[in-house]
Amino acid sequence: MPESRKIGMVAALEREIRPLIASYKHVKRSYQDRTYSFFESDRVAAVCGGIGPEAARRATEAMIAIYKPEMVVSAGFAGGLDYTLHIGDVFCPELVIDASDGSRIEARGRSGQLVTFGSIAGSQQKAKLANAYQAQAVDMEAAAVGR
Repeated sequence: MPESRKIGMVAALEREIRPLIASYKHVKRSYQDRTYSFFESDRVAAVCGGIGPEAARRATEAMIAIYKPEMVVSAGFAGGLDYTLHIGDVFCPELVIDASDGSRIEARGRSGQLVTFGSIAGSQQKAKLANAYQAQAVDMEAAAVGR
């Protein structure tokens, strides 16, 4: 069993966190009949679990079971719903909203709201999400990681 890590990071795709994990050790670990790609440093373990809420949920469960992190972070790309956000901005919301059921998860972010939506949102859907949830960004996994 690997040593526990202070921080667990969950992303959908490796390309979303590649700059963060460039120097980490790459290992494959199995959990509940699935094999995951983990990336380890002294303090952080990262996993790339695949796209969507179900993949994120399973990867988060594997992360917690294997590494027992003190904190789990959802990292990756999000779509901007607020014109003040720009490509490359780092967004750390204080609230994550699951559009599938309206549930809300308090996060340790600085400010703003992120809404998790089950598929890629086009411009019309983004406008609806921004209006319905007063969110600044949309992603596909954060609510599942936060549960």
